[in-house]
Amino acid sequence: MKVRYLTPLPILFCLAAVPVLAQTTIGGGSCTSSTLSGVYQFTLNGRQATAAGSVSKLIQAVGTAAFDGLSKVTLTMTANIANGSQSFGTPLAYSGSYSLQSNCIGSISITSGDNATFTVEAYSQGKAFALIGSDAAYAYNGSGNAQPASCPSTLSGIHEFNASGDALSGGSVTSVLDVAGVLQFDGQGNVTANWAQVSNLAVTTIAATGTYSVSSTCLATATLTDASSNKYAFSLSIYSTAPDFALAVSSPQLVFDGTGSATQVTLAAGCAASTLNGTYELVLSGRLAPGGVITKILASDGAATFDGQGKVTFTLTSNAVNGSQVFGTPLTYSGTYSLQSNCQGSITVASGAAFAVVAYSLDATTQQAKSFTLVGTDATYAYNGGGTIQPSACAASTLSGEWPFSAPGNSLSGSTDTGVVDIAGVMQFDGQGNVTANWTQASSTATANVSATGTYTVTSACLGSVTLTDTAGNKYAGSISIFGAAAANFELVAANPQLIFTGTGRAAFVNPGQAVDNAASFLPGQTPAGSVFSIFGTNLATKVDQPTFVPLPTTALTTTVTVNGELAPLFYVDPGQINAQMPEDIKPGVATVIVKNGSSTSNAVAVIIPATGTPEIFVYGNNRAEVVNLDGSTNSPTSPAKVGDTLVAYFTGGGPVNASGRW
Repeated sequence: MKVRYLTPLPILFCLAAVPVLAQTTIGGGSCTSSTLSGVYQFTLNGRQATAAGSVSKLIQAVGTAAFDGLSKVTLTMTANIANGSQSFGTPLAYSGSYSLQSNCIGSISITSGDNATFTVEAYSQGKAFALIGSDAAYAYNGSGNAQPASCPSTLSGIHEFNASGDALSGGSVTSVLDVAGVLQFDGQGNVTANWAQVSNLAVTTIAATGTYSVSSTCLATATLTDASSNKYAFSLSIYSTAPDFALAVSSPQLVFDGTGSATQVTLAAGCAASTLNGTYELVLSGRLAPGGVITKILASDGAATFDGQGKVTFTLTSNAVNGSQVFGTPLTYSGTYSLQSNCQGSITVASGAAFAVVAYSLDATTQQAKSFTLVGTDATYAYNGGGTIQPSACAASTLSGEWPFSAPGNSLSGSTDTGVVDIAGVMQFDGQGNVTANWTQASSTATANVSATGTYTVTSACLGSVTLTDTAGNKYAGSISIFGAAAANFELVAANPQLIFTGTGRAAFVNPGQAVDNAASFLPGQTPAGSVFSIFGTNLATKVDQPTFVPLPTTALTTTVTVNGELAPLFYVDPGQINAQMPEDIKPGVATVIVKNGSSTSNAVAVIIPATGTPEIFVYGNNRAEVVNLDGSTNSPTSPAKVGDTLVAYFTGGGPVNASGRW
């Protein structure tokens, strides 16, 4: 196919005015307080720990967070508390003020119902947030996701759930507790549950039945009783129509909180070994806490590869505090797995570890699970973990722009855990291996601000590393595992001699690579060699310019675009958008795009170049095809074609073309 140069080509003009900024940036955006607006599902977890590493106070709460888009916030929760005594199902209402900076990091000050201060970070274009902070009693971490516009009137079908918490004896914590299982709702108020829970090195399987109800405000409750007559109270906060939900659970012997997700698209199909198939990001955490005192910690991430037939391999980088500190250790575990029809199953690895696993979020067409969760034990640790399907390929430029991250962890003195540490902040990646980071960390009831710079790497397998040094000279070494179809999330495990933490990073808006699109469909990943593509961002050019000659130039005003270092022919530039031709010799796979506007160079971003054509017809107006009549007019209801006329339709993405607009 040959690309025909059009003058003008209406679909290629900038879609919206974008303010000019000093720095040339692909993708990105800017937050204000209005970025957080509306009602969100909300989970809040608070702890206080002694210097010996035991948890002396804890609170787990679930409910809603309402932001007014200006400055006011209200947190409405149901809380389970172990604070010298047990207090379950306690209603809490906190209110105060909030603000967000342009980098999507801000603060919340609670002045009614409590006196607490939080650092908050918005991500996914304000659809979600995370926070950490403290009051006089607890160090907190929490998160929220925007509720759906219309709440489901009931819950139906099988839902995976996973959670972390504590075993209790009265108001005292006796050990950590990790849970993975399924809840099956019948849509009429009845629920059955099956889960595995790990406490220290003991694994218990629970089967329970009960009833549930759903309110019009996306909140739900359930009461279940197991075969031993133990009762469990569930509080749920729904945040998608799938539905997905956060949950907090209590009984006199335990508390735990976590998340749940719809497991199967269709119950009739059921799960099998083939449901888990491919390479998934994997985070695996291990703990041992006899008597409630944490004595051993393992934090690791990497990849889990399932062959779809019963064999699995874990490839991890681990940090361990286990009598000594051992950071950055490579681990490889291999073994077997199986799944029952309800998507619960088991994994056994040669190291001696055994896990209960649950697959969920099945693809409607392939029935492949997008995610899984697990809990288990070996001779040393009680484990929890899980993973989500990885992108097809990555590069250093896959991490580009601002990425808020949050992580719970532990402070250390040698091999001794001295308390909880919760972290929230932002990492700024340049797409070429350099990173800056700013975060707040809450430890017990104190907070500190940290600024650091360093370098990072990302392999084609979507695994990487990060090394940072803060302004006090402290060094941090971490490993990264990228996940999600749009490569918009990563797991981060990091440590230094004073702390260890495991958390998640998310693109503040969308991964900047998603701002490089097919110029006709505006879909990312649809830009084969020779196609016309669009780049969206800020300060991409000094003003509007549209070259009027062929071969197309590779410089317009002071703007150039390179793809893997090769200059791209330019159709159109303005401060917010560029339209260019993908070089005809670009190979399929991950390519790196960079824009230069005079002396300003953008962040580098990763773009997937497809191996086959992805043809898309240009459209205008109300989704009308860009078709030209025989007389040169644009085909429309007022300028129709006649029977027998020859028409010309414009499209792109058909495959290899002649370079620079030549015929």
